[in-house]
Amino acid sequence: MSGVITKAIQILDVLLPQGAEKEMSVTEISKELGMPVQSVHRLLSSLAEHGFVSQNVKTKRYKLGLSIMKYGFLMWDSLMLRTVARPFMEELSRRTKETVYLSVRENAEGVYIDSVDSPQVLKISEPIGLRLPMFIGASNRVILAYLAPALRQSLMDGFDWERVPSLKPLTRDMIERELEAIVECGYAVTSGEATEGTTGIGAPIFSYDNMVIGSLNVAGPSIRFDGDQIEKYASLVKKFAGLISEELGFRGRSRRA
Repeated sequence: MSGVITKAIQILDVLLPQGAEKEMSVTEISKELGMPVQSVHRLLSSLAEHGFVSQNVKTKRYKLGLSIMKYGFLMWDSLMLRTVARPFMEELSRRTKETVYLSVRENAEGVYIDSVDSPQVLKISEPIGLRLPMFIGASNRVILAYLAPALRQSLMDGFDWERVPSLKPLTRDMIERELEAIVECGYAVTSGEATEGTTGIGAPIFSYDNMVIGSLNVAGPSIRFDGDQIEKYASLVKKFAGLISEELGFRGRSRRA
């Protein structure tokens, strides 16, 4: 299997444009890579089926497909998000003196991709790369709330609600009610779901195409998050998540449908 993947990558590499769009025939690719024509044709057919290459119906020549562009944009969005968000995260941490996280969705899980630690001795410090189901924790739940309804429904259907990996009991009905409340107020608050004695406040981050692409989250020991502090921090998290969204080109109205 690894040999097939290597050959497929070699085909994609040889089709990379060099200053202008590049199209090649099966025979040309075969000669360039020293592969049998039949093998090249079979690999191109598989790549075309998934959109990684496309064939010109007139010339029968191949070029890179839109799937390459799609994954490239996803990687670019992720890199851009971290770069744009970092100074806002640092300022948010300075104002709250709590740990700040940047999260994104990967399939049915939320992932921490960056953080700024609290300067206080007693603090929350979860590792970058931590993954949790999308319905657990404020940073994930706020993303779930703003996803397109069909996608959100699909994710909810796919969760194993009999084995919820949360420290607190959570049900689908409870989460669905909370998702609607999150959209109404613009942020999520959770306590003691992933880590005992901690509270998190998350707000959504939107991209240039008005779709939710991540969240900004302030987290700390629950003893420091009373009602007044939660209200204050929620306002700050929403403000800075909004500023990040504006930097990414968000035009002020999320698209969930």
